[in-house]
Amino acid sequence: MAQPNDANEEKPRSLPGITPAARTMDRLGRWVIAVGGVGVILVVLGILAFVLREAYPLFLSPAPATIVTSHTVDGGQDRAPLAAGADPYREVAYLVRPDGIDFIRLETGETILRERGNVFQDRRVASVHPSLMDGFLGLGTSDGRVAVARVNYRVTYPEGRRLVRPELEFHRDVALDPEGEPVTRVTYRTDGARRSTAAGITASGRLLVAGMTKKRSLLGGGKVETYVYDLTAEVDGAPTTVLVDGSGRRLLAGTDRGEVFCWDVTDVQAPPSLKQRFRASDLAITALAFVLGDVSVVVGDSGGHVSTWYPVRGPDSSVYASFRKIHVFRPHRTAVSAIAPSARDKQFLTGSAGGRLMLHHMTSAQTFFSLEVGSNVTGLTFAPKADGFLCLGGDGRLNHYRLSNPHPEVTLKTLFGRVWYEGYTEPEFVWQSTGGTDEFEPKLSIIPLAYGTAKGTFYAMFFALPLAVLAAIYTSEFAHAKVRNVVKPTVELMASLPSVILGFLGGLWLAPLLEREVVGVLLLLPVVALTIISASWIWSRLPGRVKSRLPGPEAFYVAVSLLGIWLALAIGPWMEGAFWDGDFQRWLADSADTRYDQRNCLVVGFAMGFAVIPIIYTICEDALTSVPSHLRAGSLALGATPWQTAVRVVLPTASPGIFSATMIGFGRAVGETMIVLMATGNTPIMDWSVFNGMRTMSANIAVEIPEAPHEGTLYRVLFLTGVLLAGVTFIVNTLAEIVRQRLRERYSSI
Repeated sequence: MAQPNDANEEKPRSLPGITPAARTMDRLGRWVIAVGGVGVILVVLGILAFVLREAYPLFLSPAPATIVTSHTVDGGQDRAPLAAGADPYREVAYLVRPDGIDFIRLETGETILRERGNVFQDRRVASVHPSLMDGFLGLGTSDGRVAVARVNYRVTYPEGRRLVRPELEFHRDVALDPEGEPVTRVTYRTDGARRSTAAGITASGRLLVAGMTKKRSLLGGGKVETYVYDLTAEVDGAPTTVLVDGSGRRLLAGTDRGEVFCWDVTDVQAPPSLKQRFRASDLAITALAFVLGDVSVVVGDSGGHVSTWYPVRGPDSSVYASFRKIHVFRPHRTAVSAIAPSARDKQFLTGSAGGRLMLHHMTSAQTFFSLEVGSNVTGLTFAPKADGFLCLGGDGRLNHYRLSNPHPEVTLKTLFGRVWYEGYTEPEFVWQSTGGTDEFEPKLSIIPLAYGTAKGTFYAMFFALPLAVLAAIYTSEFAHAKVRNVVKPTVELMASLPSVILGFLGGLWLAPLLEREVVGVLLLLPVVALTIISASWIWSRLPGRVKSRLPGPEAFYVAVSLLGIWLALAIGPWMEGAFWDGDFQRWLADSADTRYDQRNCLVVGFAMGFAVIPIIYTICEDALTSVPSHLRAGSLALGATPWQTAVRVVLPTASPGIFSATMIGFGRAVGETMIVLMATGNTPIMDWSVFNGMRTMSANIAVEIPEAPHEGTLYRVLFLTGVLLAGVTFIVNTLAEIVRQRLRERYSSI
């Protein structure tokens, strides 16, 4: 049998000089590099997934309101509850009845406390106005008075269990109607200090208001003086509902003709002055309520329409601004019977006589859900933490609902569109995430941040790109080798400077310097350019023996550039005095309506340009140097000048590398944080003026994220900003790579 010829088999041949240990290390190195590369990709994808997960809940619909408990609380026709409220933990609720106030456990419905004090003797409660902000209750009674009470909750933890104990305090009893008619509609607010206001509508339709002020005495305390005024004659039609703001200085009343009247009751010793009347509907006004902050008013009418109004100051308006309709919400089918604002944000509930509940948000103009409760809604109130609400029905039941709507103020419109905010004269793009009080209306438009990012990038690239590319062309094509060997390492060393150092120098040293020499700085470009052009013409006319005695063109042009800078800064004060009366900044403000901010885009252009130049220069110089020398030689041999060769041969061949350098510099400028943070005013304005600042997306994240509540709306919007920033960078880099590949294919055959 023939045996296989092992000698004919091809054996793997090893390269001479490579030991088995070296091959093992080579394989190990390939595996380490591969695993490391895959690991980097997985880490980047993991970070992206985390950021997306944090931003994604912004666009989730709120969870449907779920009923937690439902209890029958109707004690008969004479004891039907008029209003209800709950403690912050939604464990104890109060019920205001015509004969007193009951406190019940929401979980079981059992009554734990009944208040039947002297204030309820020989009279009954005809109307109630609960204030969720401070816990006060205004009780309109059957004898024409307004009793003021306050509900408090004492929380203790015996044996580690939370125990909520309600307390009721009676503060005052105000004689509103001298004739003693029942007060069928009532409102009461206090500023918590010296003054308070109560108003009501009597059974016969008279509109009365009582202003109370405390006179201070030398020994403390003081007497409360009450002034009562009848406003019925000032109202056309019958008043149907009445409302006072939180400071007790503004009174609103709706009528059966669809009008709302507004009085100023600041001076309680003088009759209220009617400031405005406006038609809010073609039907009768059935409900009024202030949204958190007591600026915007929710108006509901007998046709079920719901809208919000707030004062807008026009160009020719007086001190008192005029109410305007701002938002219109999904209507009910029947009359609006109750409105309940939230104490945490701009949400509010509306209930109708047909038994329908709706949840709205004022700023985003959303209606989140519509809920059928089965009977007429006689009372509504938000839980103090806005995580639930109570609904009193005409069937005598108290329904307790759980609510989860963590980001009601976020929609695509509030993030990327114009929104009409309180106090503004028109819809605008605004970023203002925090304010001085909890009543602040968050303004979370990302457009000003994107605008600032584009503005900062533009001015940085406007300064850096021409200098970097032209410097690379000069050092690679014209400069002496000794000069190139000095310039390139020096420029590359600039890239090692930390951004925080550049931002520190830009904000604290460069910004004041530019403010003093702003005219001279603006003259740098034309003066230095004209100086260099003039010097070049002179250099070309110099005899050869003179040129040979000079240090060289590099030293000559350095000296000429320094001379041009000195001339620009020297001419600046003279021109400022001759053309702008010695104050260029005041001229900007008066004539051009432009304010000069010390930290502006000039500072950003210089500081961020200084950070971007080394990256662009290094890559451009490498791309230009790598152009084959035979292309230069062929061009020169055909009679082209060095400049023609550089522009028409070398530059197109190196264009893929130059384009890559531009895109990398662009990405560096877009993502820059510390320089923009320290060298600009960080004001999110939308203005292309070079004399003011901006706020970029990256700087905004750095500023806001330490103060953003975890998993709050601001927290998630900042993560969304990061997603958008990464997405824009990815799209730009992808398009840049496509363009670079096409340029490379076009010029690779040369």
